[in-house]
Amino acid sequence: MFNSNSPYNVRVSVLEEKLQVYEDISKKMLSKLEQAVEKISESNANISQILIRHEERIDRASEAENTLLRLIEKTEEDLSDRIDTNTSEIDGLKKNRWLLAGIVIGITFILSQFRVFDYILPQPPPDHHHATPGRQV
Repeated sequence: MFNSNSPYNVRVSVLEEKLQVYEDISKKMLSKLEQAVEKISESNANISQILIRHEERIDRASEAENTLLRLIEKTEEDLSDRIDTNTSEIDGLKKNRWLLAGIVIGITFILSQFRVFDYILPQPPPDHHHATPGRQV
């Protein structure tokens, strides 16, 4: 029917060659696509592992932060209690200071009435022979 040298045979042969080239290219591309998909899958697995570790670190950091916040709150409460205690003690000392000052003043007044200080702190006798400057005796 067709002559081996007929233009149709030549065209069919050219088309068969081109089809073979396209099949080879398609196989290579498919192989490269499969390799790319495999690499992407490996990358996804690696990224998943990294994300898991990252989430674990975030969880540990969050736990540490919560622990620190509880310690800060406890320390704040302790300091507040200590400040209240110290304020009460200082107020008591202020009251005692005034009480002590009143007692000392009272004892000093009582002792001055009995002239106890005259015996404890004797005063020198007045000097009648001493002339004041500008006056003649």
